[in-house]
Amino acid sequence: MLRINTSSAVAFALLAGISAAAAGDIVTYEPTPAPAAYSPTAAADWTGPYVGAVGGYGWGGGSIGHDGWIGGAYGGYNFQLTPNWVVGLEGDVTATGKKGSSGATTVSNPWNATVRGRLGYSMDRYLLYGTGGVAFGGVKATGGPTESTTQTGWTAGVGIEALLTERVTGRIEARHTDLGTSALSYDSNDIMVGLGLNF
Repeated sequence: MLRINTSSAVAFALLAGISAAAAGDIVTYEPTPAPAAYSPTAAADWTGPYVGAVGGYGWGGGSIGHDGWIGGAYGGYNFQLTPNWVVGLEGDVTATGKKGSSGATTVSNPWNATVRGRLGYSMDRYLLYGTGGVAFGGVKATGGPTESTTQTGWTAGVGIEALLTERVTGRIEARHTDLGTSALSYDSNDIMVGLGLNF
């Protein structure tokens, strides 16, 4: 009887060992996670209307040299013709503190307005552009013979604009404006920074 129990115990131990060894050799299949779907960021689209606020500083010559601050608003519409080329139409109105004196005479430029075309080259979220068109402005002389006129001329410049978010843009622009000599000779060089909102 002891011999049978011993044999049974040995057989059980062997079976247990074989089962454990077999269990150790079992390979569990874990599927490899699928790679994330490729979803490139869409290129920026500059098409659409926009508005913004602008501020800066200007200086120039004409009848009397002058300088001062600039502040106002702009708005326009862009058309993205190709992935890189953008055309648009823009207008702005600014108040200025630009003035200068010579002797008793002071010349100032209380306001300006422009209507301009824009041609830009898009580098995704950045737009390099040139702009030009017609300019209107108030030119005022005091202290001698007093004159106050609204004069018409031209303006042209260059700038860079960036998409800060999907709808918010920032820009810096350098522009020259010449309001002619219909009453007083007046021209100005302006550096302006703007913050805009696309729709």
